[in-house]
Amino acid sequence: MSLALAPVQIPQNFLLSEKAARTPLEGIERDEVWWKISDKPNAPLLVNPCGRKGAPTADRSAARTITHETSAPSYAAEQLVIYRSVKAAKAAMTKLLADARRCGTDPSGKPYSWNGDGKTRWVVSRTRLANEAALTHLMMYDKLNKEWSPLLSGLVARKGRALMLYTGDQDSLGYPQKRAVKTLRGKATKMTAKVCALPGVC
Repeated sequence: MSLALAPVQIPQNFLLSEKAARTPLEGIERDEVWWKISDKPNAPLLVNPCGRKGAPTADRSAARTITHETSAPSYAAEQLVIYRSVKAAKAAMTKLLADARRCGTDPSGKPYSWNGDGKTRWVVSRTRLANEAALTHLMMYDKLNKEWSPLLSGLVARKGRALMLYTGDQDSLGYPQKRAVKTLRGKATKMTAKVCALPGVC
């Protein structure tokens, strides 16, 4: 088996938010902050325009997903998926972008909207980072102000056979939207350099 196809394990505390996620909470934070760490290999990608319940595992070597929620409320998440080959990672990226085109508009506002008569849409654009990357925004139409407002923003980047995903709402990423994008790019850029330390990934 070639190195490029060898199984890869994700070390503990490898993800950017992982140490914080594994640190026991104290005081009032225990009731107002929730971390979740999952190593499920079939976890759907965090950016999931079609609302897929799971992902095929045959082409995956390892996956780790970390979510962070607060009572504010706010939401942020980080995910690293290592595929068994560069070809498989490229295919996953292609499928994600195809999903954004196919399921990008949901006139009912479900399942992403808490407002039954709202409208949501995904806005996805390519951006320069790693081998390939895309910025994503889940937008909801604000009837009062007659404008589209971001519910969630995200960035998906591929480096070698790894996909790195960062997403969150404006409360976790920052206002205005340009600042949120800067936060996402900073996280993805840092992990893009870090992931190449794993054998055969880059």
